[in-house]
Amino acid sequence: MILLWFVLCLLSPGLAIGFAAVFYARHCKKRPDPERRIPAVAYALVLLVCAIAGYFLGMIYGIEWACSRPADNLCGLAGVFIVGPLAAAFAIFLVGGLILLLPSDRTPKSK
Repeated sequence: MILLWFVLCLLSPGLAIGFAAVFYARHCKKRPDPERRIPAVAYALVLLVCAIAGYFLGMIYGIEWACSRPADNLCGLAGVFIVGPLAAAFAIFLVGGLILLLPSDRTPKSK
């Protein structure tokens, strides 16, 4: 069971990056005008900052959670290898999805 969580947590940031790429492609499709679109470099930097912040917050709270119960001296590794990557992946997924909520350039056709 632990091995499954470990593999899932190591793969989750990569999966979130894949979703972020799909979200950016949809964002570009909704906003065909390049001047009104978020540049790819800015998008990547925002996601990177959010992922780093999410990782550190997840790591801190994961260590606190894992070490609050009676455990051995390696309880802090749960925050570093399980909760931290999951929090970073969630931050990437959340911010990438929130950018899709920006209004599109296209106006609905009236009948």
